[in-house]
Amino acid sequence: MATNHGLWNRNFCLLVLANVFLFMSVYMLFPVLHGWIQAALECDGLHAALITSVFGIAPFLSGPFNAYLVDRFKRKHVCVYSILLLSVITVFYGYVSDVRWMIAWLLLQGAMFGVALMSMGSTLVIDVTPSRHRDGANACFTWAGLVGMLAGIVLGIEGGGPFVISSDGAFMLSACLALVSVVLVSAVRVCFRAPLDVPLLSFDRFLLFRTCLSGLNMMTVPVMLGFLLGTVGYGYTHFYLYMGAGFFVFLPVSRFITLKVGGRLLNGAGMLLMLASLGILGFPDFGHRAFGCAGVLAGLGLGLSLYQFLRMMILLPLHCERGTGYHTFQLLWGVGVTAGYLLCQWESRMSVGNPFVTAFVIGVAGLLFYQLYVHRYYIRKLQDADII
Repeated sequence: MATNHGLWNRNFCLLVLANVFLFMSVYMLFPVLHGWIQAALECDGLHAALITSVFGIAPFLSGPFNAYLVDRFKRKHVCVYSILLLSVITVFYGYVSDVRWMIAWLLLQGAMFGVALMSMGSTLVIDVTPSRHRDGANACFTWAGLVGMLAGIVLGIEGGGPFVISSDGAFMLSACLALVSVVLVSAVRVCFRAPLDVPLLSFDRFLLFRTCLSGLNMMTVPVMLGFLLGTVGYGYTHFYLYMGAGFFVFLPVSRFITLKVGGRLLNGAGMLLMLASLGILGFPDFGHRAFGCAGVLAGLGLGLSLYQFLRMMILLPLHCERGTGYHTFQLLWGVGVTAGYLLCQWESRMSVGNPFVTAFVIGVAGLLFYQLYVHRYYIRKLQDADII
């Protein structure tokens, strides 16, 4: 049996790589499905976004069963079979010819994605990581998901664009990426844990209400990202490459910055950088250099602001609540991206405003909410926990 003495042990590395491929598989479907639904089901952009957004809320359907699943069945098997089913569903998207069936497939696939996130990020990662390294494990696992997300968006926009590959080919590529994740998770070695006989339905490994206020504030970050996904599309994928470059700039300095800089300043700096990126993109005559600068600022701001929110979501949980707190973070992240994407499509369809301005206003509101209330709430909750 493999030993898990340090953070970057064999099992954790396999899970990190599996998370990258899983997020690539899922997020490349956003632009691919949006275009395919418009063409195959004869929907406009707004209705296609509405149908696609079903995926974002589907993990809440499987959430109440999370704790029961990983208690009743082997945790690794729950993860492997949920990703495998997600992959199979992707292959059959091309054969769907009815809106109702499309919604049903999206609900099922989204539910499987939720189970996979829970079993991998909130269960297996904790199982294979020593307790003193679990904060770092949650952070590294999250960063891996963000890298996979950005790579998936690029693949989906370019691969699903005209004259590149067919929609069926894009669906097959997404399914293959998920299968790579299956292979990697299958190679993980996990110790046996005796079942606890938990109830069929519970909030355990689903939602932690203690972290919901911080999570709702955190949602402003993925909402802004959803607006970018809805506006910066085919022909502009280099923006996401610049964004990835900005995020990779954050990674090597993150440990030093987060140790030396307080949470309020960290969040403020990250949100201001993302707002600066939106401000640049809001001008229709920006040049190539300004476009690249906006991408780098967005990636750097994403890392800085999200780190503080993630830290709150894994420190606020009490004993044995870490997995539930982290899954709450992942659920609200997905809802935020979906909500931003849907709101952006609605604005574009109704011609009621500038998406960049709306995203900017949402970002400002999130920044003020954190600085004026959420940070003090977070500190007070930590102090109360220490007293207890």
